[in-house]
Amino acid sequence: MFPMITLWCWRKILKNCTRATMLKKRFANIIIKSEQIISCKDFEEEKMKKKKEDWEKQFQELEKGKLMRQRQREREAARITVQSIKRTVEFDDGLKAEREFLMMISAV
Repeated sequence: MFPMITLWCWRKILKNCTRATMLKKRFANIIIKSEQIISCKDFEEEKMKKKKEDWEKQFQELEKGKLMRQRQREREAARITVQSIKRTVEFDDGLKAEREFLMMISAV
């Protein structure tokens, strides 16, 4: 059976993934060049562009997910706020007051 992962753990993991992806995107040229130097292969411009584009797509997907989660939290907070508002005025208040007034006048 899998261990239970708390929401806090998921947030921490996601934050680390986002940071790693952002750094990969930022330093894509350096990473690819160093990989090629280490592996003693020729420098291929197309391969570097493809890897960089993949990392950018991955980063954009993470950012999109992050924005969606933030919007969902804001909507949930707004929903809770709207539900917690108590009705202080009823629409029939004026009508009730008028009826009471008419009853007092007719009683005289």
